[in-house]
Amino acid sequence: MTRCAALLMFGLALTQPAVSDPSQPVMTAADLQQICVAQDTTSKNVCRVYILGITQGIAIGMDIADGKSATARACIPQKLSGEELADSIKTKLAQSLAASPKDQEMDAAKFVAGVMAKTFPCRKP
Repeated sequence: MTRCAALLMFGLALTQPAVSDPSQPVMTAADLQQICVAQDTTSKNVCRVYILGITQGIAIGMDIADGKSATARACIPQKLSGEELADSIKTKLAQSLAASPKDQEMDAAKFVAGVMAKTFPCRKP
């Protein structure tokens, strides 16, 4: 699995809505189980990266909620498809890393969370 694919899976895991929107497909527990019990290398990697992404996403979310992070909260538009979200994040990720190559060594989860917060900032009331 390439680094880009791993980051993509993490980004998608981070952005799953807290409340399901019937018009947006989500991975079900049965879907995840099917991937995780498969014996091929790709499925094993997708399972591992998906779970890692959720775990890192929760940790970053808790840090943001507790005020322990400088990263702002991202507000992902509900109507944005997974493909549109992935394309947007990949584009911003490439632009950010090209502009600041030293950032390539940053914690990927925190970096993507920052990219998402800048790309999809929450509106102030």
